[in-house]
Amino acid sequence: MELPTAVAQAVRENAPNAEVDQLEVEEEAGIKLYDIEFRAGRGEIEVAEDGTVMDIATIVQMKDVPKPAADAIQKAADGANAIIKQLEQSEIRAEIRKEGEKGTIVKLATSKYVYEAEFEKDGKTGEIEVAPDGTIVEPLKW
Repeated sequence: MELPTAVAQAVRENAPNAEVDQLEVEEEAGIKLYDIEFRAGRGEIEVAEDGTVMDIATIVQMKDVPKPAADAIQKAADGANAIIKQLEQSEIRAEIRKEGEKGTIVKLATSKYVYEAEFEKDGKTGEIEVAPDGTIVEPLKW
């Protein structure tokens, strides 16, 4: 699939030399979003059709996660009796503000961060999203 020029340029600028592994195109409030996963543990990027980088996820280790977030992730893993497969730090640079059916892209003055953990249990994969202060943003979903 060919990426729109603005999207391809944003990917080159933010993830030089990264190879695309998977590409999903989604639409939210009338805005096309390109969700691109890179090979070899290089993380992922989500770019709007106009080239705005929505967020960039990089793979991190537990020692890189703020303690309150790490504790919340570990507690969820223990509670589900699951193992932590992968951790990502997601830097959110822009969000979509919905106004009825239409949405507008709003660039954030300062990036927000969330931590995503991928769990595995009995061959199933689950994900949880936690804020740096340990608040659960997205509860564990299998």
